[in-house]
Amino acid sequence: MSMNFALAVLLLLSGSPPEVQNASQSDALQPDREWKSMGRSLWFDGKTKRAVLKARVVLREGVLEHLMCSKGTKEHEAILATDAAPSQIHTLLLLAGAQPGHPVRFAPKFEPPTGTRIAIELRWRQDGKTHQADARQWVKDEKANKPLAIDWVFAGSELYMDPVTKKPRYAAEEGDLFTVANFGSAILDLPIASSANDADRVFSTNTDKIPPLGTDVFLLMGPRSDKANPGANPAAK
Repeated sequence: MSMNFALAVLLLLSGSPPEVQNASQSDALQPDREWKSMGRSLWFDGKTKRAVLKARVVLREGVLEHLMCSKGTKEHEAILATDAAPSQIHTLLLLAGAQPGHPVRFAPKFEPPTGTRIAIELRWRQDGKTHQADARQWVKDEKANKPLAIDWVFAGSELYMDPVTKKPRYAAEEGDLFTVANFGSAILDLPIASSANDADRVFSTNTDKIPPLGTDVFLLMGPRSDKANPGANPAAK
């Protein structure tokens, strides 16, 4: 049994039951009827072969370590938070055709995260209209004074043996889902050296592009086509 297949099975089995949609919330952000429900706040778009995740805007102003964290963890430094199971996010990215590389490595020498480049489309409703944006537009590169210009890669987090339960645990369950500072536990990370130290952080919210706090947002995710964004991440695989 291959490592990737075994990991996918383990992650799929550890997820949560599908979310039951409330049909009475006609004004709320609703999933496309053709999307297949894959777990709490998760769907798969069979037409475009993309993973779909529902999150909520929790930060519009400040420095960042994350694009998205798990609900109830690191909302003070993440634009979005979700209640989707980290393990199922990983599995859906596999289903969308992405291949994990490896998370950041700090020793014996620094190695940036690797993996399939992931395109993230954001979709939300505001003022009675549906809006769309590339997720990178919500993140500002303070050094370049412009929006983030590189893609996240599917680093894939890692499994480790829980010393208490003696069972495998998925490190992203700590809340580090999609990051802009390097974390070994991140599912998606940037393929560059990006410090989480307060004095060295270089990414912040691009406030003018982000809708109001509490706005529900769909993230539609899949491998980035080389033709669509050539040479964006030379370090990615």
